[in-house]
Amino acid sequence: MANEARWLNDEEQEMWRAMLATFRKINRAMDETLLAGSDLSSSEFAVLVTLSEAEDCQLRLRDLCLGLDWDRSRTSHQITRMERRGLVTKRKSPGDARGVVVSLTDEGMRRLEQAAPEHVESVRRLVFDHMHQDDVASLKRFMKGVEAVNNVPGTPGFSGALVVNPPKK
Repeated sequence: MANEARWLNDEEQEMWRAMLATFRKINRAMDETLLAGSDLSSSEFAVLVTLSEAEDCQLRLRDLCLGLDWDRSRTSHQITRMERRGLVTKRKSPGDARGVVVSLTDEGMRRLEQAAPEHVESVRRLVFDHMHQDDVASLKRFMKGVEAVNNVPGTPGFSGALVVNPPKK
């Protein structure tokens, strides 16, 4: 924990703002690509991809939550909306009345297959077409480092405060 705020210098601030702008652009472009090409939201696409990669295209709800890094409430609401659209089904887990199994429907797979080519083309244009091959290893190392952070709110195991003595206003 820091005893006082560790302010960003000008270069770090510039990079941080560039990262935020990049994340916004990628998210916006991916949302628009999916909506225009297949009438899917990014959240729906994430669920469909996760289920398509699972054995028999189905997962227990708790495992789907883990795979998506979503809380149970968000995942349950998303699955309910998708079930209404015919993209997934849910049923009680055999042998465990409290468990729920979510399965990809034929329509869900059809829509995923429809969305995938435009999705990957947008990913390629936004990220890979202008990236130098030497950048890939550095960026992967950076992203793995970010994924490994567990000492901030919203990460498993975090407890406490970030700044022990916040500056007085």
